[in-house]
Amino acid sequence: MNSKAKIKWRKSERFERMKKFELAFPPKKIFPLLCPVLEYEWLPGWKCVMCYSESGVAEKNAIFHTRENLGLRVVWTLITYEPDRFVEYIMVSGKDAVVRLSVSLEENKSGNTQVTWRMLFTLTSGISRHAIPRAFSPGNYERFVEQKQRELDRYLRTGKMMGK
Repeated sequence: MNSKAKIKWRKSERFERMKKFELAFPPKKIFPLLCPVLEYEWLPGWKCVMCYSESGVAEKNAIFHTRENLGLRVVWTLITYEPDRFVEYIMVSGKDAVVRLSVSLEENKSGNTQVTWRMLFTLTSGISRHAIPRAFSPGNYERFVEQKQRELDRYLRTGKMMGK
């Protein structure tokens, strides 16, 4: 049986972005904030609908959804959950894109945390092939992650969200 003859392929485009930054806090203070429920505490404008979580917060296989640009529904699944070290989400945006968000935390000798914020984009439709690379150009991605750094730092230092 020649199964290859029956499979339809539509080549998708893929690109990756990554940025590192340091926060003056240990991973055990940062990691819990990488949770869709706790993001309401530090991330301005954050909104999600939890679909599945046995604990009520971030855990392996937790699922939630958000509304992104143009009201598009994005379904997030937490696929890797290593407390105080690593969290990884898969985001599916309809038939347009699949994004893997990986955030790793590594404590350095001074007790600060080196954060690596990585996103792997797979673009599966014509619309996404134009809009997403522009929205997440290298410069835009750098500014996007720098904003996350400022928001996390502000919350960790003051217990308050930026703008409040």
